[in-house]
Amino acid sequence: MPSTEELVKTAQLQDGSAFAELVRCYERAAIVTAYSVLGDFHLAQDVAQEAFVTAYQRLSQLRDAASFGPWVLRITRRRALRLLRRRRVGEMPGEESVDGRAYIAAANRDDWMEPYAEVVQQLVRLPEHERLVTVMRYVDGQSVSQIADATGKPVGTITKQLSRAIERLRTWLNKVPS
Repeated sequence: MPSTEELVKTAQLQDGSAFAELVRCYERAAIVTAYSVLGDFHLAQDVAQEAFVTAYQRLSQLRDAASFGPWVLRITRRRALRLLRRRRVGEMPGEESVDGRAYIAAANRDDWMEPYAEVVQQLVRLPEHERLVTVMRYVDGQSVSQIADATGKPVGTITKQLSRAIERLRTWLNKVPS
């Protein structure tokens, strides 16, 4: 499988199949990123799709082809936050505001996502590079070597990023609210 850097360079030459492969590699990470902001799986899918359209349109502006993953997640997060701000202005029925953030009421959430909602909410706090490798590893089920190939980073770097991310998540999830 070609690396992310190779796929980006090929996609920059207007190769749609290379960009489709990039979407396949990073789609779940983008959905999880949007979901952690919005709390609604279907909206998260829409935001992720819009983020990939934006990324495709701006692909020529990407300076470092190997940083596509973090770049598309930043686009996704910004789009999700923008949507959240728009929805807050006239909160829609079915939303609840908690600590200044709007959440979709539990009845509107997809049941399969419910047990993971707290973890997903904490994922957004991770630095982008750690969030990306964590989602690729534990949501997409990719091996450490596949992630290293896709991101163009050494296996040791990926292992260290995963280790740090898991430690942060453990700390955040084990804190008892005061």
